[in-house]
Amino acid sequence: MTIHDVFDGARYLTQTINTLTSHQLDLSVGDDFEDYARIVEKHRAEQPLGPPFDPVKTFLPKSRGIWVVGRNAKGTVVHTQAMRLLDLCDQTLARYLSARFAEFPPGGMEIDMAGSWFRPGPGAAQISGRAVYHGEMWLADDSAYRGRGLIDVLARFAFLTAMLHWQPDHVFGFILRPVARRGLAEREGYMHTDPYCLSWKVAGRNQPLDCNMVWMALNDLRHVMHVPLDERVTA
Repeated sequence: MTIHDVFDGARYLTQTINTLTSHQLDLSVGDDFEDYARIVEKHRAEQPLGPPFDPVKTFLPKSRGIWVVGRNAKGTVVHTQAMRLLDLCDQTLARYLSARFAEFPPGGMEIDMAGSWFRPGPGAAQISGRAVYHGEMWLADDSAYRGRGLIDVLARFAFLTAMLHWQPDHVFGFILRPVARRGLAEREGYMHTDPYCLSWKVAGRNQPLDCNMVWMALNDLRHVMHVPLDERVTA
């Protein structure tokens, strides 16, 4: 990462924080996932903590994980997201997830692993080195925040934080296909998609949860952080 990346990243991170503050959304960040688990249990009952960020199920040293929590003017939690760093070295993400996709299921569901699968797309075959997994994205069902373009700013905050903190080679995540088709990946800023690469068989449900993998390389992050957000955020 160049000195220009650091300078621009810090400047744009400040801008995102100012934009969120103007919408009465105050962010806090941390690296202790026991604290994060308590916050989620207390304030996000409709979306239980996902196993990739559950300290009971996953070893997450403080140097490898960051959580983000947003609160409104009354102090109520209205937003979460989290990231963890995977050091793939020379191994591709395709190979890593083919062996370990079962470590990344959705929270609060009984998953039939025998009926679930990961089929790597071309993007996963390109990803190696330091890869950041981005998940736990949640925004309260509140008209003060939904439909105002804030998800764009919140994702930008995560990308800039990851870039400045870890200097990753790639960032990736999974989005349910019905949600992806409504444009969430584009709103968050992801530039690449491996469609229909992950499927979860949920016990007691006839239809599986099918997901797209979304991802960006460092050059994509450099580009995205310069894309203006002002016209996408409404008062």
